[in-house]
Amino acid sequence: MTKFSVFTMLCVLSACIVCSQTSAADSHAVVDAQLRTNQQKHGIPGQAVLVLHNNDILYRNASGTTALGDGVPVTPNTVFPVYSVSKLFAITLAMQLHEEGKLDIAAPASRYVENLPHSWRNIRIDQFLNHVSGIPEYFDSNNFSRPFPPSLAAVFANLKDLPLLSAPGERTRYTNTNNLVIAAVLESVTQTSYRTLLRQRIIEPLELNETWLDLADVPKDRLVESYRAKGGQIVPDLSIAWPDYSAAHVGAFMTLDDAGKFMSAVAQGHLVSKSELLRLWQPYQFANGTVGFFAAGWDYGESSRWREVGHDGGTKVRVRILFDDNLDNHYVIVYLTNGNNDGVWSSTLVNSVQNLILPK
Repeated sequence: MTKFSVFTMLCVLSACIVCSQTSAADSHAVVDAQLRTNQQKHGIPGQAVLVLHNNDILYRNASGTTALGDGVPVTPNTVFPVYSVSKLFAITLAMQLHEEGKLDIAAPASRYVENLPHSWRNIRIDQFLNHVSGIPEYFDSNNFSRPFPPSLAAVFANLKDLPLLSAPGERTRYTNTNNLVIAAVLESVTQTSYRTLLRQRIIEPLELNETWLDLADVPKDRLVESYRAKGGQIVPDLSIAWPDYSAAHVGAFMTLDDAGKFMSAVAQGHLVSKSELLRLWQPYQFANGTVGFFAAGWDYGESSRWREVGHDGGTKVRVRILFDDNLDNHYVIVYLTNGNNDGVWSSTLVNSVQNLILPK
C-alpha cells in the first residue's frame, strides 16, 4: 500500500489529539466551537477544515450546507472550487524541474519562451513566481463579460505594447499573468501540455482522485454553490468562463482530503526535497532590504517561531504549511468555504484555527 493510500485511510478515522494538555474530545470541541463562531460571525454557508501535524490528523470536520435554501450538509467529501490555490500546482512543478536541473528559476523566462513581449525578456522566472515582474493583468477584473484572448500566444501578443506597471524586482504586484508565463516555461521545457504535466507529475502519483481541473467533470451532487459578499449581503458568485490555458492559475476543484493530501505531500518532501523547499522558501528580497509577500510563489509569513507558506483562494479558501527550523516538524491547515457575507479574508479564518492548535 502506498503512503498516499495510507493517508486516505487515515482520513476516515476520528480526529486525533489537538494538544497534549486536553483530551481529544475537548480539543475537537474547541475547534468545532471556533468554526461555529466563524460561520455565524461571517455568514459562511458551508465550510470544511483539516489540520495535520506531520502524519497525524489533528482535526477533520465540516459544517453548514452546500447551498443556501436547498443545499445538503457539507461533508469532507464535498467538492469546493479552490480558485488561486490552483497556482500551487504550477509553482510546485516549476520547483520540481528546477531541482532536476531542467530549468533555472534565476534565468529570464525568455530563455525558454520565445514569444514573450520584448519588455519582458529580461524578467527572471523567480520574479514571475514572486509577482514582482511588473507585468499587467491579461483580463479586466472589473468586466468579466469581455472575452478572454483565445490562446496563450494571443495573451502575450495582446500585452506586447503595454508598459510594465513597475520595474521588475521593484515591488509586489499580484497578477494572474505571471502564472501564465510559468506555464509557458513548463510546457517549453518538457514539451508537454500543462494539464498533462500536472496529471503525470502530481495528480496521478499522489492519487488525487477527488481533484478536477474542469467544472464539467465535477460530480454536481457534491459541488458547493459559491457566494460572495456584496453590500453586507451574500449573493451568488460571478460565473466566469475561464479559458483552457487559465488552469495554471485558477479552476481546480478539490475535496478537503485531496487538498490535505497534496499539501502534506509537499511538506513531507515527496514532490520537492525538503532541503530544496527550505532553500526556495525564502521571501523575495528587494534592493532596499525589504522583503516581498511571496517565497518562490508561495504566500510567505512568520508567526512567532513558525514560518508559514501557502496560498489563498481569495476570501473563500486557504491552505497553509507551518514549520520551524525544518520540515520534520510541520503542520498543514486546509480551510475551505463557499463564501461569506462580510468579505472576511481567508487568512483570518485560518488564523482562528491556527491560534488554537499551534504550539507557542
